[in-house]
Amino acid sequence: MFLKGELKMKKARLFKLLMAISIPLVFLAGCAVEPIETNAVAYPFMEDQLKAQNLSEATGFYAENTVAYRNASNETTVRIYSAPIEDSENAITQNTDGGYIGDGKFIKKSLPEAWSSKNPICIKDGTNFAEITPAQIGEYNFEQKSFVNMFGQSRDAMIYEDAFGKGTDLNCSVTSFGVNMEIVFPKRPEQNTYQIKLKLPELIPDTGSPDYILFKTALEKSEVRTVLENPLAADKNGKWSYANSVKLVDKDSASGVYTVEYTIDETFISSESTKYPVKVNQSINLYKSKQPDTSAYENTGEEAGHYLSPYMLLGDSTIKGEGWTFVRYETLDLLNIPAEKIISAKYVFRNLFDVSKEVTIGAYAVTNDWCSMNTRWFNRPTYDEQPISQVVVQKAADYSLDITSLFKEMIKNKWREEPKYSIRNSFMIKSDTKDSNIIFSSGDGGLFSPYLEVVLAE
Repeated sequence: MFLKGELKMKKARLFKLLMAISIPLVFLAGCAVEPIETNAVAYPFMEDQLKAQNLSEATGFYAENTVAYRNASNETTVRIYSAPIEDSENAITQNTDGGYIGDGKFIKKSLPEAWSSKNPICIKDGTNFAEITPAQIGEYNFEQKSFVNMFGQSRDAMIYEDAFGKGTDLNCSVTSFGVNMEIVFPKRPEQNTYQIKLKLPELIPDTGSPDYILFKTALEKSEVRTVLENPLAADKNGKWSYANSVKLVDKDSASGVYTVEYTIDETFISSESTKYPVKVNQSINLYKSKQPDTSAYENTGEEAGHYLSPYMLLGDSTIKGEGWTFVRYETLDLLNIPAEKIISAKYVFRNLFDVSKEVTIGAYAVTNDWCSMNTRWFNRPTYDEQPISQVVVQKAADYSLDITSLFKEMIKNKWREEPKYSIRNSFMIKSDTKDSNIIFSSGDGGLFSPYLEVVLAE
């Protein structure tokens, strides 16, 4: 798809959580050769994994983005993800009609044997759909196999050969909410723009954000139905660029088919320091609501918010100027978590790439309410000047910030009017290191999901 994506938990959805207890993370330097293990994916634990960890399901914590388990010491761990929790790892299997489908509970995904204008990649949820076809005439045959994407994840994928020129394949995998597209340039491409065709229901495009294109219903209170993300590029050594763009360049009025054009930063692909192969990654998703994390950037002025961006840029040397991200978990309003039983609370996020120097990330208590869609640099909410906690980040890996003291106050104040520390206000994260530029996952895109982990005493 590329350039020129209060419900009760079933036992079958049990947690693929706590992998870090027994399985060490493999940190990747440069081009990934071994798939990573990470907790920042909202997939379930299987029965055998629960047994191996001596864990059991904990009841009483029911929400679409929440799982809970009890250990041998009768402590309960509750994990609240930014994204809804999938019931599978989105494998691709052959359908009875010869095509291929992606599993998962939320949205149906189907992939053809030969990708062409007559054989689209399809995403469907009821009457909402997206059909993705090549912009150029041709039929692109597939090979089904696992590949390691730019983030180090091993994904089951359909590889459409030469889809963007000889030797440049399209690696298409499925996510909880749609499809993820990655192309690999073995050498510097002759052009930095690429196109696809996209057919949708009658929706209104919203191009007000530099991070994504939204397609909305035409109702007075319009609803987001489909999201096109800005692509992310990374080279062989993990050097990355977010100075890329997505735009609509045409719409066929008869068929309703859009031509979507992606542009990769020319400076990045032509730089002598960029080492090929270069991978370019983005997703097309049908919208599924996530828990708010909203980034505010110094240089984006009046531009639309970044609530639907799959990435958080933190630091004072980003392409958008300094970036902070505000985080909260509104699911806490639904969950019964006694303040007196809280042992610990931490925010866990994934750093997507190795960085050349250590960067200190701090968590800060926010002291008034904020809007997930309309927070900007100029209207940032107030916050405490001293960090709750800090963590040093450098390798691509999962990291956590201890917010136990703040979280206890938030829960104690749950039913009080306009408290200084509350679930609504919550906290924000930012870089406390000068001249830093680092990128984390935000929960969109279906690949990674930050989460809040709360441990409760019996």
